[in-house]
Amino acid sequence: MQKLSLAPGPPGMEDAVRRIIAAELEGHVHKIEVDAMGNLIAVREGSRPVRVMLDAHMDEVALMVRNLRKDGFINFIPLGGVDPAVLLAQRVVVHGGRGPVPGVIGAKPRHVMTEEELKKRPEIKSLYIDVGATSDEELLSMGILPGSFVTFDAPFQARGDLVIGKAFDDRIGCLVLLEVLKSLPEDAPTVYAAFTVQEEQGLRGATVAAYRIDPDVAFALEGTIAADTPGVPEGEHVTRLGSGPALRVMDASMLTQRRVLEFMVDVAERVGVPYQLQLSPKSGTDAGRIHLTREGVPTGVVSVPVRYIHTPSSVARLSDIEKTITYVRELVASIRSAEDLKPSI
Repeated sequence: MQKLSLAPGPPGMEDAVRRIIAAELEGHVHKIEVDAMGNLIAVREGSRPVRVMLDAHMDEVALMVRNLRKDGFINFIPLGGVDPAVLLAQRVVVHGGRGPVPGVIGAKPRHVMTEEELKKRPEIKSLYIDVGATSDEELLSMGILPGSFVTFDAPFQARGDLVIGKAFDDRIGCLVLLEVLKSLPEDAPTVYAAFTVQEEQGLRGATVAAYRIDPDVAFALEGTIAADTPGVPEGEHVTRLGSGPALRVMDASMLTQRRVLEFMVDVAERVGVPYQLQLSPKSGTDAGRIHLTREGVPTGVVSVPVRYIHTPSSVARLSDIEKTITYVRELVASIRSAEDLKPSI
């Protein structure tokens, strides 16, 4: 989890994450390929006549250099859903052509703000990146250009059952997928593991990967919203830490087909893994594109709860991750044929 969290992987620059995953997969799968988009697709051959796609995206929310200011500061745009309120004073790394450059996100000091300015939430256009340069020429000499990627410079910390770090959406899903591939029984379906790119910029990698794989059944593995925090009514917690994997009922991109959801719940109850049902009307996952591939694919989503998602300091529990690994392994091993998850007359 630490290696995956610390690796930089904004949408379109997932290379470091892809290398970590490829190294971890050696000896555990029969084939590894990288497609034209940058998706890493690993195949673990099984003995059952069903093709199961397991998806986890490698990219994280990040920033991109928009333009270089003549005074040496950098304007930027978000890649993915980033709340400007969590950006101020964050340490970042600008990935220039001559190597990584450390910096910090700044804004107009509050000491010189008007009363009206102090009342407003920050906006992206009012923020900038400071790498200590004094001119745009100096930025260019550092290899920083419009289009350079920017990631958060955030540590990874573990204490007991708790882990804190960046990019838990969706490096936690990548971790779950890696461990499932390592531990599947021989008597299982053939698994196509798609570690996808650019999910945070429109579910793009999964669109291509699903078309290529043409699965019978698919599951997206995610780190998802846990809003079980002060100020949020209990009915709006979405998921809770410590309550096990979340099985998604619906979100903004997909309504889980009822036979798929029933199958997922049946497996959890049979195996005895605690689970929670998730409704997320304002979010989406790669499953939103996967289930619409070709003639349609029975698709579900299994997620690990994560607090403060899409920030540099997300919080999760190792016990939830471990339960999710156990559950997904049993979920895949329980599929006997493609008909298990299709609706019937």
